[in-house]
Amino acid sequence: MIEDLTLQTLLIYAVIGIVLGLILGLLLKGRGFGWFGNLCLGLLGAFLGGLVLTFTSHVVDNNLIMNAGAAAAGSVLLILLVGILKRR
Repeated sequence: MIEDLTLQTLLIYAVIGIVLGLILGLLLKGRGFGWFGNLCLGLLGAFLGGLVLTFTSHVVDNNLIMNAGAAAAGSVLLILLVGILKRR
């Protein structure tokens, strides 16, 4: 499973995580974690989303849209979840 991940897939996760981390940082306007914190959370969320996809699905490298969607969902969910936990 994990050996199915290629460099291209990992780069997709990284780019989407960085971009979404920065965009969400701008949208949260002061409620985020700073540009570096949002970037790191976006990256981590993208890789976690991608790993969840890898372990739950047999189609990884052949579906760019599925990989991008999993990375985007992981980034957004992790940043929002940590934001909710931060407020408590």
